[in-house]
Amino acid sequence: MSATRRETRLWLALLLALLLIYVVWPGLDLPVSAWFYRPDSGFWVDDQPWVQAVHHTVPWVGRLLLVGSLVIWLLGHFGRRTGLRRLRRPAAALFLGLVLGLGLLAHGVLKENWGRARPVQVSQFGGEASFTPPWQPTSECRRNCSFVSGHAGTGFALIALGALATARRRRFWLVTGWSAGLLLGALRIAQGGHFLSDVLFGGLLLWGTSLAIRACWTRWRLRRWHKLRHPATRKALT
Repeated sequence: MSATRRETRLWLALLLALLLIYVVWPGLDLPVSAWFYRPDSGFWVDDQPWVQAVHHTVPWVGRLLLVGSLVIWLLGHFGRRTGLRRLRRPAAALFLGLVLGLGLLAHGVLKENWGRARPVQVSQFGGEASFTPPWQPTSECRRNCSFVSGHAGTGFALIALGALATARRRRFWLVTGWSAGLLLGALRIAQGGHFLSDVLFGGLLLWGTSLAIRACWTRWRLRRWHKLRHPATRKALT
């Protein structure tokens, strides 16, 4: 079995396991968030200056990664420097991961349409909205809602750097991306900005985007190889 197939099966297994956990225990997010909540002061971690600094810096890091990956890909694609040419694949994968995974799916589709209220907005933590499990679309929030975490997604997006690399490099960036995403996600949970499931499903979303990028790239390479090796099949392949 190929490394890519094993990784895909692991992703599917984790997705099904996470869905099963939240179907059996839909309120799991509440006790996790309650660890950081005090009735007299709310989510007290959010008052720390360094926490606010990280919170406001992460979106700019995401924008820098987006622009930087595009610039590096362009320089590597059209330039002649060997070092930059080696970076064009990871740069292209990161750019696509940020645009498709974090931008389109996480922010454009889920956060703007799922309607899940953030921890600070639900009645269990002093808000007025109702708590809903992650698998249930609702209307408790109008825009920029809780599901999934965009800040954590910026860290998870690093997984895409290994999408077009060898199995060893993919494992490295998979661990790096999950570590960064979980760290940022833990901070957002402590702030009352996201639930645990917002972080975990966001990680699977960005990881799945990386797998989809690799699948499309592999299929394109195979089609290109067949065209170059068997010119007579061009018409059948198009």
